Amino acid sequence: MTGHHDSPAGDAEDLEGLAGFYRLLSRLWVSELDAEWLETLVDGSLADVAEELEFPLDGPREEVLEQLAIEYCGLVIGPKNHVPPHQSVWVEGQLHGQTVVSMQQFLEVVREEVDATMSDHLGVQLGVMGIIVESLAESLAIAETGTEKGGDVTELTELARVFFATHVMWITRFLARAGAATDSKFYLRLIAVTSEFLAEEHEVWGVD
Repeated sequence: MTGHHDSPAGDAEDLEGLAGFYRLLSRLWVSELDAEWLETLVDGSLADVAEELEFPLDGPREEVLEQLAIEYCGLVIGPKNHVPPHQSVWVEGQLHGQTVVSMQQFLEVVREEVDATMSDHLGVQLGVMGIIVESLAESLAIAETGTEKGGDVTELTELARVFFATHVMWITRFLARAGAATDSKFYLRLIAVTSEFLAEEHEVWGVD
């Protein structure tokens, strides 16, 4: 889906693309689409990607935005029959549990500030994974020039493995439930794309 990469630190260019895909999924999950992002996906810099991923975004822009907002709210916000997008609910059965504390620690490591109420949201977590992978790509590119010993590559690879195991693996459980909870063509496609991607990533990062 994003280009095969046999090992986490296999190729800097591949990892840069991988980071970009994490960032895309992060944005699509963290909130409903706004007019600017819809434009980007339909006619802008990500139009080819959106077409390749077969995201159904045809129709008058205002109608599409309104419909997607309704569908997003019904899927993950509620007030009822929604699927909570927060890890603490799935792991601990309540909002703002220990997963939030852990996420805040990772956010400090990657120097990102996120409100505590959103820190264990799957969209935020996909974004943090993207930041880690992007940092790994940059360090690998430097190491390939021979100007560094590659220590950062090893450390960042381990950081990515730990973060994936701790704060990304659970998302597949959310996706399975979400797929049964919506009839939105867009979000069903996003669920399928995210599920396939994370299945590939599960193998790449060597998480049991």
